[in-house]
Amino acid sequence: MTLRPTVVSPASMKNLRPRKDGQIQKRMVIDCKNDMQWRAIHEPAVNGVVMRRRPIRAIETFLSETQDENFAPCEFTCAQSRLRSELNKHLVLNSDEEELRRKFLVNDITNWVRVLIAQSRSRDYLFRLCTELPTDFSADSGALKMIITYSGLDVTFRQPKDKDERSFSPYGVALFRGQGYEAPVEWLARKTQERAFYLTIEPAVKRLRRL
Repeated sequence: MTLRPTVVSPASMKNLRPRKDGQIQKRMVIDCKNDMQWRAIHEPAVNGVVMRRRPIRAIETFLSETQDENFAPCEFTCAQSRLRSELNKHLVLNSDEEELRRKFLVNDITNWVRVLIAQSRSRDYLFRLCTELPTDFSADSGALKMIITYSGLDVTFRQPKDKDERSFSPYGVALFRGQGYEAPVEWLARKTQERAFYLTIEPAVKRLRRL
């Protein structure tokens, strides 16, 4: 799939245009098999992209051995240039031996942020780590949201009011359209263990004034 990305805006992504035969175009969430397919989020027929991937051993070890403090909910807004320092500040180390494993996790998150940046036009992004997620089907109030799961969280999604439900578990990455557009993806999350690690990323609606 070689779809060219376009500027993300409600005006450019009207979803419910009737076809020539008068039928409403059906939306779909596609399974991502290669990096080029993230661009499909700009196609009128696609309102979500999901990738399922294998666990990363270094990250698994870091999360299993790290202290509970790193599973505490937190959020921050920053540009990509400051992301590594912000993550290092929030992901506390027990010992110097954990630094390399933490680096694997920080690098992984940073790589996925690049995917979101390529599909959106924002300077700052809002990051939420281990915060409360919807437990009933609902669509995000924003435009685009990326969900990354590492441990202890299953995400179920569907088209609005549709009975066909699908899900992904760690390690999963999803990019969903929200209520900023018509026909967003509805989704919910369920924790499967107490120490669950996951995060959501979205373009910041309001930029902070820089002095």
